[in-house]
Parts: sequence; C-alpha cells; structure tokens
Amino acid sequence: MRIAVLTTVFIGEYGVTRVLANQLPYLLDDRHRIDLFACDLDRRLVPRGVHAVRVPTHFKGIPEALRAGRYDVVIACTDPFFKIVADLKLDAVTIAYEHGYIPVELTIPEEREQHRRMVEARVGEIYPAFTAVVTISHYAAQYIRWPAAMVLYNGGDHFAKMLPRSAPASAGAKLRVLAVTRFRTTEWLYKGLDDLCRLKKDLGDGYEVVVVGGGDESTYAKLQQAGIDARPAISNPREMAELYYGCDVLVSFSRCENFNLPLVEAGFARKPALALNVCAHPEVTPFVFDGYDGIRDYLKAATRESLVADGEKMFRFVDAQFRSVDNGKRFAQLVDDLCPEPLGRHARPSFFFRWAFWVGRETVRKVYKKLRGR
Repeated sequence: MRIAVLTTVFIGEYGVTRVLANQLPYLLDDRHRIDLFACDLDRRLVPRGVHAVRVPTHFKGIPEALRAGRYDVVIACTDPFFKIVADLKLDAVTIAYEHGYIPVELTIPEEREQHRRMVEARVGEIYPAFTAVVTISHYAAQYIRWPAAMVLYNGGDHFAKMLPRSAPASAGAKLRVLAVTRFRTTEWLYKGLDDLCRLKKDLGDGYEVVVVGGGDESTYAKLQQAGIDARPAISNPREMAELYYGCDVLVSFSRCENFNLPLVEAGFARKPALALNVCAHPEVTPFVFDGYDGIRDYLKAATRESLVADGEKMFRFVDAQFRSVDNGKRFAQLVDDLCPEPLGRHARPSFFFRWAFWVGRETVRKVYKKLRGR
C-alpha cells in the first residue's frame, strides 16, 4: 500500500510531530510504503524506512505530485493540506487527521477574519470531501463540529523510554514548575502566558518556573522580566526526558487544546500535570482547576512529597489510556480498515522527477545556509 502523509511541520516543538513519529513505524510493513511531505522537516525525527521530503511553503507542485503518486491512502495532518487534498478529489482513501486549530476569538486581531473563514470552510467544504475524519479527543470531535470523527487518543510515553542522566531535585532545592508550550506573540493569548507570568510573581522565590518552547524576541523578554527561565524548543528526546524528570510539576494555562500532549508526557515522568478545566483537559489529566486561583493555591500548598504522591496518581491515569503502542496499532488498524486492499498502482515518472527536484532543492538550501553561516 502506498501512503502519503502531509504536514506543514515535522519538528520537535510540535505535538503532531511526536505523535506521527510514533505512529508511522506501525504502518511500515511489507505492504506499505510511506512518503512524508513536510514544509519544515527535521530528518533526525523521521522513522527509519519512511521516505521524507521538504516541500516548498508556497505548495506549488504538491497537487501534481499527489496525482502522479497514485497513492492508496493520503493523510492530511495540518493546514493547508486539508484544503489541498479536499480540492483534488483524488482516487484514494483520504483521511483528515485533525489535531485542532485556535479559536477565532483567541487569535491576534489582524488574523481573525482569515481564520474565521478557514474554520467555516472545514465543516462546509473540507471534511465532507474526505473519506474519514480522525481527531484526538472526544472534546475535539465536538469542537470541530464533526461528531462522526473517529477519536484516536495520542500516545505520550515516547520520552519515558529515555533513561534520564540527571537525579531528581534534592529536598532543599526550589520546587520546579515546568511549562512546555509555544509562546510566540501570535500564541501568547490562547496559551495563557500572562497567567504564567502572574504565577511566578504569586509563588515567590521558593519556586523556579521554567518554560520551554518556541518564542520570539519580545516574548522571551517578557518572560525573563517576569523572572521565568524561558528556553527554546528542545529537539533531542533525551534532553526532553531529563527536563520532565527534573521538574516537580507541570502547568498549562492554555485555553484551547484538543489534547495537550505535554500533560501526558509529564504524567509518564510521574509528575502531576495541572490545567484549567476547559477543552480536552478533563480527558487528559485528573488535575483540572476552574481558574487561575485553583492552580496557584494548589502549588502554594504543595510539598515535594505531596507532588510525588500526585505524580503517581497522574502516572496511573495516563498509563491506562495513552500508551504509544496502543495509539500506533490503532492508527495502523484504522488505515487498514479504510483501505483493506491496495490498488497495486505505481507512481508515474513525473512523480519521481518532482521528488528529485525537491530533494535537490533541499540540498542546495542546506549548502547555502552553511556557506552563509561562515
């Protein structure tokens, strides 16, 4: 079976990357060839056996490549691939793998109208054009207004497989509060970064607050001025494992998540993960709070011992539902159920010319960046 997977991002700071990197090996057997198309691609994260290519951000040539590829299954994971695939009407099983989008009211003002049109197009034009829609929580199926969507919970134990080199914090050290989230200006509002800054102030000097993710110059400055240790996204899985292992508790003030993968990742490190009682959070963690005050008060009353006990409760919760092996096997079974027999078609020669052009383009781009770096 020939399968195309389309995503704008395949880099470590995005949950969709970590989920796909876990799932794709379960599709790799004697009947499956997987081609991964990504605009932003970290080849170190591509599973062995998957054919990956960096495609241009203007998306020219992609429709022609998908037609010439003559795939049995095409899986779109992000915008604008949802619309591209919906418009093509390919002779293939098509899956919209919906990981979620920001609510219109939580986008920055200058993007709201464009974002609103995109959301409306999902239900009116895009989802109906796909063979199936898959999403990542029961909340998400309601949020995207497509109740027929198949729900496939993410796996989250990928970092737990890494043995941390560092030891847990000593009894006399500050309690470390960790947030794993993107914090660019466009994401600041819906990710709740103002609350994180407020939390650092309210907790005082007895707590260390660390946030890891992608930001821009102004947001790094805002976090640092608030006394928060702001760090860029980490691509090395072992370093991420050590980060979770080295904290005492994880917090999220996000207002819109269809899953919120870092909560589960922290749970597999046996750390309690605190979140607001909104969106998919009650499906993902037992530690949900009605507002900012509840999270602050929980942390003020916490001790290292109480957090260890709650970390065990968190682990039992995630271990029962969010194992990567279960996610990967269910994903593979879903694909097989939708396409039980491959059509046995081969890609046209024009597909290989296009693919080779993109590979060459990526090579030239790397050489240019390297020379420019000198």
